[in-house]
Amino acid sequence: MARKKKKNAINNKSILSIIVIIALIIFGYLYKDEIGDFVSDILENNNIDLSGKLAVHYIDVGQGDSILIQSPENEFILIDTGEKDQYEKLNSYLEHYNITKFKYVIFTHPHSDHIGSADKIVKNYDIENIIMPEVYHNTKTYEKLLTEIENKNLEINAAIPGKTFKFGGAEFIILAPNSDSYKSLNNYSVVIKLTYGNTNFLFTGDMEKESENEVITYCKNNNIDLSIDILKVAHHGSSTSSQTNFIKLLNPKYAVIMCGIDNSYNHPNLKVVDRIESNGAEILRTDLDRDIIIISDGNVVSIAQKGRGTIIDYSTEKSSGDLEDYEYETEKNEDFIEEK
Repeated sequence: MARKKKKNAINNKSILSIIVIIALIIFGYLYKDEIGDFVSDILENNNIDLSGKLAVHYIDVGQGDSILIQSPENEFILIDTGEKDQYEKLNSYLEHYNITKFKYVIFTHPHSDHIGSADKIVKNYDIENIIMPEVYHNTKTYEKLLTEIENKNLEINAAIPGKTFKFGGAEFIILAPNSDSYKSLNNYSVVIKLTYGNTNFLFTGDMEKESENEVITYCKNNNIDLSIDILKVAHHGSSTSSQTNFIKLLNPKYAVIMCGIDNSYNHPNLKVVDRIESNGAEILRTDLDRDIIIISDGNVVSIAQKGRGTIIDYSTEKSSGDLEDYEYETEKNEDFIEEK
């Protein structure tokens, strides 16, 4: 009797499964046009028409930075690359937009979470100009980068405040570093202000408060307006950066924090987030929003997209980086680790 009941239960489950499959087939046939439109919308959203606009892609590379800037004339700037284990993600992202050449590549400073994939970018892409700070860092990551630059016979443009560069209808000016020697490698970060029409973006690398103060002084002495629309928040939202007077002078509409999910540094610091929001900026975060695209028509900036920029299944694993780079962080920069 028990066996008969069990057999009936199995038969009932089989019949139910068949009914569900038939229902799905009928539903798919009846609503095929709507489903097709839905899929088309997804594909269109992942292939945004950015022609005629300046677009800035804040690419989610985990606990690191990588930013792609696209001019209306379809020229490209790449700022940093993230760790070496993020290269496949970065390369796939660039391939999705059919990018093979950069007008400018900026490596802000020699920490692996910013230049971990730099050697491969130099090796595999055509680059017209490389901009870097005048500082040496004794790591394999940095040595590999220098080797590839030499192999491609490329010259390094030293990051000197006041230098300006044309980028199609836009231009950018270097604002930092302002000193020849710092205790923290982060303060060597190349900082640029990019202007397109009446809109302005600031890219800060990992600059800390010392560099922020120097930029304030430099801009005051040279009559440079520091107010901007979009801020790339320095040092992944760490408490080492983004002091109140600096944020007030910038007065951004949007502030983008680039950090990894559940990172060991507890970035971003909640006080920094509150400080920026209290100044009226909307916070965007790559750990929460993933890839972020902000566009400008020369007068208005707007968020074009949040989430994955392509249908590629990117890795979200924590970055590993070179051991020696992390040893440097631990031994020399213990204050980078946020309080829990």
